[in-house]
Amino acid sequence: MSPGEHRNFHSERFRPHWYISEFHDSIFQSVFKALNRFRKAVGVGVDYIAALVMSMPFAAALTQKNITVGRGVTIYVDDRKINPGDANGNPVEPMLYNGTTYLPIRAVSAALNVPIAWDGTTSSAYLGEHKVDQNAVNRAKAYVSVIEQLQSKYGKRAVSGSIISGLVTAMLIDFDGDGNEELLCVCNTKEKNAKGTNKHSTYMVYHWDGSKANCIAQHEVISPFSQNDPDYFKRTINIGERDGKKHLFWEANGSTVGEDDIGLISLVETVVDGQWKVTWGFRENEDWGDNGPVVWMTDYTTGENIDVSAGWAELNTWQDDIKNQYNVTADGPDAWNMCNPYDNLAPAPEIALSKLKAIANSQSSILGGKASGEYNAKRRMEKLAVETGVKVYVNDKLIVPTDVNGKTVDVLLYKGTTYLPVRAVANALDQAVAWDGTSYSVYIGSHKDV
Repeated sequence: MSPGEHRNFHSERFRPHWYISEFHDSIFQSVFKALNRFRKAVGVGVDYIAALVMSMPFAAALTQKNITVGRGVTIYVDDRKINPGDANGNPVEPMLYNGTTYLPIRAVSAALNVPIAWDGTTSSAYLGEHKVDQNAVNRAKAYVSVIEQLQSKYGKRAVSGSIISGLVTAMLIDFDGDGNEELLCVCNTKEKNAKGTNKHSTYMVYHWDGSKANCIAQHEVISPFSQNDPDYFKRTINIGERDGKKHLFWEANGSTVGEDDIGLISLVETVVDGQWKVTWGFRENEDWGDNGPVVWMTDYTTGENIDVSAGWAELNTWQDDIKNQYNVTADGPDAWNMCNPYDNLAPAPEIALSKLKAIANSQSSILGGKASGEYNAKRRMEKLAVETGVKVYVNDKLIVPTDVNGKTVDVLLYKGTTYLPVRAVANALDQAVAWDGTSYSVYIGSHKDV
């Protein structure tokens, strides 16, 4: 049996603690029938419900806000007028909001010769010296490549009836607790088994060794426990946690994995010294005679006999350590009268992919912005839909922007451009700043008051 092949019980006395009784089956049937009547009433299909289940929104780190700003502000640095521009030289106008002048971050960078950087994972803007974890950047790039290659080979996650195909999930998990996350992926083919659900579901674990992402495990996700044919039901990834480390927990009926003389196989897998290893497990042997079964256990890795009571006790503790359970296939059509075939699906791979791309695009501080042509200097008011919540660091030190009265003010994000409160940033950079309300101008650095 390959590590990672799954479990079953064929003896009622050894049912796991999540066994569903006939009474609970009837409850599930009633609830699902009610949901099914609702589905038919509103005229949507199971695929539509599955699409809703799998469309997982990303958590927003920023807050949207509608504001009114003043335009037409002129910027001077050391008494030299500047025309702020973005990375491509397009004009980017300053703005006046609640008595505070805001400048595009790239304009600050170019005008004061201060490098900048942006961290999309934390919505943070950096001015001055800033260093990124290059190992994390390289690891993220490698994992992005892995995910994109698997999506190219298996396709993106898709639902068709009882089949969930493609790259079903990609999760970042620090199995060995060393601070470097591994990448756990599950890929399904479209091929059906005899019960109408996925015939093949494969999990893979990728480990970053400091220079490349290595596939250290690739095994079949085996069907779960069932008193009936396990091929009817969802396959599950069980993620446990113990002593600051993560692991995958598996159980399999021996007959499911080709060991017909074995009643139960239970094991735990994780990363050890960069390798995927079984760190605990046993085989429960049953010899059925005229007087009932004779049960004994052997250690999964050494083959030595172990105490049966101690084995069951340790199994229970590993079961209690399970923190997350994710389904990676659906129920077969004949099992749909029991429960939602698409419940508790593993996170969509786009969630990890988005995080990884943000890290991969992180960079140490660079000079930003190019001078642009003249922008519209006419004084006017504009209504803008902006985002707030961006954090600002100067020389890797977090600052809390305030206005001239010491009141905290927002950093604004508008159409992909970060706008900084000029007074707070200038003060943090030891630069003088002055405002001339008559000419609607802000002066940074040296300025002759004439």
